[in-house]
Amino acid sequence: MAILPRVISLTPMDALRALMADYADGDPSFATRLTPFLQTLRCQALPVVGPLLGPDGGPKGLRRLLLTHVGRFDWPEWVSYIHAGLLAEADLGTFDEGCTALGTLGIREAQASLKALQTARPGADHQAILNRELAQYQAQQPLTHYLSRVMEGSGNPRLAVQGAKVLSGLAESSDLPALGEALGDGDEVVRHLVLRIIAGIPGIEPTAFLAGVADRTTDEILDNQTLLELLQKTHALARASSKAELRHLVCDRFAERAPAATTALAEALNRPGEDLEGTAILDPLRSIAEGHSDAFLLESLGLLIENKVARFSAFHSETSDQADARQEQLSTTLDQAAEGLARRVGLGFLEAKDLVPTLARPFSLHLGGEAFLAAFLGMLPPSETRILDDILADTDHRRRQRGIELLGNREDNAFTPFFLKAMQDSIVDVGQLASRFASKLPSGLPALMDQFHSGQFDQVRRAIWAFGENHTQAAAEPLLDFIRNDPKDELLVEAVEALANLRHPEAVATFMELLHDGKPLALQVSLARALGLVAQAPASLGLLQKAPLLKHPQVLVLCLEGALRAFPGFETPLPPDHLPALLALVERCCDEREGEGQRVPAMLAMLDLYVFDQGAYENLKDRFSDFLFDMRTKANWDRDSNERVAAVVKELGRRSSSLALLAKKESDVRLLTQKLAESGARRTEHLLALREALSDPELILRPELASNLAEVVLAGLQKKVPDWKEVAYLCEIGGLTRQSRLVEPIRTIHLRASGLGLKSSARKALLNLGLTETDINRKPPIRSILVLEPSAFFRKRLVSSLAAVGRWQVQEAGSRAEAMALLEVAPVDLLLSEAQDQEGDLSFWLEAQWNEGRCQSVLFSVSSRALGELSEAPWVEGTLFKPYPIEQLLRALKSDLA
Repeated sequence: MAILPRVISLTPMDALRALMADYADGDPSFATRLTPFLQTLRCQALPVVGPLLGPDGGPKGLRRLLLTHVGRFDWPEWVSYIHAGLLAEADLGTFDEGCTALGTLGIREAQASLKALQTARPGADHQAILNRELAQYQAQQPLTHYLSRVMEGSGNPRLAVQGAKVLSGLAESSDLPALGEALGDGDEVVRHLVLRIIAGIPGIEPTAFLAGVADRTTDEILDNQTLLELLQKTHALARASSKAELRHLVCDRFAERAPAATTALAEALNRPGEDLEGTAILDPLRSIAEGHSDAFLLESLGLLIENKVARFSAFHSETSDQADARQEQLSTTLDQAAEGLARRVGLGFLEAKDLVPTLARPFSLHLGGEAFLAAFLGMLPPSETRILDDILADTDHRRRQRGIELLGNREDNAFTPFFLKAMQDSIVDVGQLASRFASKLPSGLPALMDQFHSGQFDQVRRAIWAFGENHTQAAAEPLLDFIRNDPKDELLVEAVEALANLRHPEAVATFMELLHDGKPLALQVSLARALGLVAQAPASLGLLQKAPLLKHPQVLVLCLEGALRAFPGFETPLPPDHLPALLALVERCCDEREGEGQRVPAMLAMLDLYVFDQGAYENLKDRFSDFLFDMRTKANWDRDSNERVAAVVKELGRRSSSLALLAKKESDVRLLTQKLAESGARRTEHLLALREALSDPELILRPELASNLAEVVLAGLQKKVPDWKEVAYLCEIGGLTRQSRLVEPIRTIHLRASGLGLKSSARKALLNLGLTETDINRKPPIRSILVLEPSAFFRKRLVSSLAAVGRWQVQEAGSRAEAMALLEVAPVDLLLSEAQDQEGDLSFWLEAQWNEGRCQSVLFSVSSRALGELSEAPWVEGTLFKPYPIEQLLRALKSDLA
């Protein structure tokens, strides 16, 4: 039975990088796939996505897509990345969207960025955009006016946000009292905006203010938690006994703070029949009450003293609802205060080590939400070993896992010791997560290697496990040496399992030597599995050779499955001379005495048998049909197994029938190939007929016939063909041959095609050849460059700088005539060209060279900015405006240098 390829677990940051690398223009699902990453990673995603906002970071479509997410994920940390991109952004539309994103953020750093861009981008269009956005930050009224707008809050959020934008640049430390009053009086929108404004104010006073908010909010959350516990405790009490219970709760609560008043209260309530004068007896305690929990106890007891039982029940329900809402509001406030303090660390107003004492207390008490954890652990210094140990000692494995993930996303090498400790976690998933993070760090692999060579059993086992989980290829040779030099070690099975995950071809000989019937069963199983996972002919055929000498049924069926792993299709079928050995192994596995219950796995494994032998399929189909009939009579037979085996029998019959028709179909294909006209309309008709014949799902294309068809396709693509349909049919035929040597010729056609029909056919062919969307759109590497520059001085400067890199073959020309002479000798990958020479406009001549295949693309190096729509032409790689430093040219070729 086929085993699906094992997916290597990635760290969240690696998964995000893989997603960004998979971006393709026009992919409607990309934004949907990106959003969950941003929601989970929060601003920790910015080290990956932020640099892509630069002009050299990613395609224009990707930059614009990321900018649309700024409004939804309004993290202040966006500013530096957006600013770096806008400093050199050539596309005015993207520049506009970037400035809009800065305006949307509405913070002091965004305003400073826009002001700096006013100086750096003096163009009239750029200035108009910048002035529009900066106008939103300009103060026309005193601070109180804009603060009153912020106080609109959720009643008018748009007006509140507009006021907050102006306040973000207007507020100073002296305004903290007014902002603090607004913070206390406002709703959730006001609190969010005010804390965001305070976090950006320079000076030490805002830091102390935010730290005070965090401390007070922590106390309030603890008090509210106490209130919730009291509500839970008193909810189930019978109203008749509530008074006595509340009396005990009040006395216990206030005994230390007011012993005399508490004693007097207890004595008064213990005297039966005494008519108390209202609730005046509680007044001494009310004067020292703190927080909502004290107020609840005193008010509840007062209501029962006055025998207002109905009012007491209503008060209990009201307080419960208020406490639940307050808990959520307080948690949000703590999150926002922590984010503000972390932001000040990023701005340089505060050292991370100085922030730790403020946030360590709510962290240790498990207060705050996801935003608090991300803010605190996102800036936690690696030297805070006590807090790191507290993370690993947390009894909730989900919090341990989240803590490890947040620290791992920082990809800080200083946390390697922490992750090595975390690998020992009692929960396997948590240990695996720590292992993946450790393996990504520079010192992670050396540290694991030290453990591997330590001689300490637990450390060696942990290192072996980590190598296998992370598929650490650098550990393949050390693991192989370990297996070779100490074959009796009790960790041998684990080492073989780890090496199996690495699919290391060099291990085949050692595995084959160790695999024999004298070894323990667990080791035989591991070795057979490892050889199968290598999925190469020497390993698979070696299993067939070893199988007659092995006895254990579990090992035999692994040998059977592994023997087919290197031959996954009719493009690479099982060699016919090894078919008898395979069929003999099938019989052994299906034998009730020798196979011992391995019959079903053995039959299911035959789905992976690809061999050009109709008789083999027919015999297996008949044999399995007999087995199926026999097994249906047994008491332990189930419907699922019946359906799966029946599907195998059906598929074997289908392959047998297909092979019976193969000779005729191959004959038809060869005849169509021989009849192929040299040119004209008839050639197009013949190519269409050939494509339809190859599209037959029943056709199994032998490797030799596929190779012959690939030759026909290559010869056809090298001709100058005016009819795009002929080229499209050739591409589709090439895709159906599955020949990898056709990838680059067809991908070149896809990149150069302007018509949708030809581009679609080339794309379909490339997908059939096994390429992903990212591979399809990847441009071929630059190997040769022709510099077409009328200015001799500038030309020499460009040529010498490019030649100094030592990566490309560089030629030069001062005119189109000189360039034509060079291009007729050999085409180049890139033309670095001016837009004009002594004869005038070069654009039509350059496009003709691209159409004739004399260059793959053109990079403009021009003095004038009036290129218009020409810069969007498919043959234009980009545009550099003179004068520019050589570093800018090298950045334009960055993808080739990577």
